[in-house]
Amino acid sequence: MRRFLIFFFALFSIYCYSQNNSNYIFGYRLNYVPDSTNVNNIRTEDFVLYVTEGKSLFTSENYLKRDSIIKSTQVTNVLNISKVPNTRFKYVLLKQGNKIKYYETILKYKFEYEEDANFGWNLVSGETKKIGNYNCSKANLKYGGREWEAWFTVDIPINDGPFKFSNLPGLIVKISDSKKHYSFELISIEKNRIIENTIFGDSFLEQHKKVSKSEFFKAIKNINDNIINELSSSGLTVSGDSAEKLKSNLKKKNNPIELNN
Repeated sequence: MRRFLIFFFALFSIYCYSQNNSNYIFGYRLNYVPDSTNVNNIRTEDFVLYVTEGKSLFTSENYLKRDSIIKSTQVTNVLNISKVPNTRFKYVLLKQGNKIKYYETILKYKFEYEEDANFGWNLVSGETKKIGNYNCSKANLKYGGREWEAWFTVDIPINDGPFKFSNLPGLIVKISDSKKHYSFELISIEKNRIIENTIFGDSFLEQHKKVSKSEFFKAIKNINDNIINELSSSGLTVSGDSAEKLKSNLKKKNNPIELNN
């Protein structure tokens, strides 16, 4: 009965929100372990979930900043490399209805794949806690080779969250995998600010080649296995110690958020 009431309230609240054309920007902080053989090496990066006009877009804050800085050089013709933030997350997620579209740029390649947002959430009855100012309920999920624990709040009745995660009765405030290798937490909320950025525009997203999800991950593996040749074909020359260092660094990035595809 409790589960039914939660879903009824969420659906009613989401309907009320849909009558309001406000834009919402939710900031999430990710703590992650890029190398599974060195779990003490924890990295941090901030992300943006932009909810607008019946859809949402999710990407790294640094990726947004990079694009804005590079775009500004078209006016000034001056690029200060030191001000361009680094990120290993050069992807954009578009969530609309029950579909997720994933776009990623890797060297000279741009890929797009689509999947359904049919997450098999298990709502945990009776487990609640307060995170910040929000009353949260617990849900579990198995996805991408990991077991996830999510805390969501119907205080913010938008059924979305970080990365691909969505379709709970409210906004995801925190979600972590069982090993704590990936953990997203809500850190900020803004309302009625429009994000105007090239990487959220149709003209940029339409440049990506449509492939299946399995084809995408095969392409990633092929690029990494032949990284020196791929860099050369992109106009970059890597030789000697630099090549060995690059290969070594790639081996340390062995812990993607999705372990099976």
